[in-house]
Amino acid sequence: MIDDTIKDKIIAITSYCDTATKLNVLIENINIIRSRFPGLKIALHANYPLSDEIQKMVDKYFYEDLNYTDDNKWIWYWNIMMNPEGTFSYFNKKFFYSIQDSGYSVFQQIRALTKYLIDYKWILLINYDTCVEEIRIEDYSSDYDLIVHHFPDQNAYSLIMMSFNPRIFFDKVAKNFTFENWHDPKRNDQLNEVRFYNMVLESNINHFVHHYLVYDKIKNEPDYHQGSNAPVNDFFQKYLLYFVNNILEIYIWDILIEIKTITMRIDDNIFVLVNQNEKGVFEHMLDYEYEKIDNIEIQKINGTNVSIELKLKKGYIVRPLEE
Repeated sequence: MIDDTIKDKIIAITSYCDTATKLNVLIENINIIRSRFPGLKIALHANYPLSDEIQKMVDKYFYEDLNYTDDNKWIWYWNIMMNPEGTFSYFNKKFFYSIQDSGYSVFQQIRALTKYLIDYKWILLINYDTCVEEIRIEDYSSDYDLIVHHFPDQNAYSLIMMSFNPRIFFDKVAKNFTFENWHDPKRNDQLNEVRFYNMVLESNINHFVHHYLVYDKIKNEPDYHQGSNAPVNDFFQKYLLYFVNNILEIYIWDILIEIKTITMRIDDNIFVLVNQNEKGVFEHMLDYEYEKIDNIEIQKINGTNVSIELKLKKGYIVRPLEE
């Protein structure tokens, strides 16, 4: 490990790696950083415990269970299902999906790392899955006390890569990453990156903004963005079901064979559904008088017998493309 008697520059990594995929990305990034910047120390903060082997890959390791989530706070994202050429929307709908808001944990990790490393002159902070292949240290070496990256389409700053003087950053910004500030009503519906932007501006810290974007390697995406989300069949690859106000909305796309009719069993009820969409996908709005659905199975497609079990999944909603 690198001698730590001179507390000059250090790269600090935040992490929550509870899956094999996340662990592999973390290990890959540590190896890339070691290869590209052999003279810099690496500190790693974990919200989820990491193996001795990974701990030995870095110069400093901190483990704290700061993974706070609030059951009442969710972040919503949306997609539009476009045709391959991107010229029209298949459904004229926005598909929203949610992830639990763990943003307070992100702020707590940054605050903790800043405090632990406060005697250093400079910290380059990245998240475990940040794309690090193109990092240039000279982009973060200047007289500014904080260097951040613009976050797309918002008055917002990215939280997955930044550099700062830790003592000044803590005194002006990170010390305010508190539970009370997180739950301030004026920040209640803000994205984490918008919260960060506002807190930086309120602090008057001397900072610089890079307007080229930084990216992460692991996306929080709905299951239909991760390949086929339908059981293996000869007719389609992706679907979304949305049940609200006694209407079951059925969306099927990535069609392998044109679908004109579907025979569907919903619990003990059988329905023959005709395609209501003429854009090369299947769509049907079904009036369903019951308030609860437990089991859904497609039994026929175009008169051909099949057995395809579908699921209603939490965290998804559908809205018109233009409201």
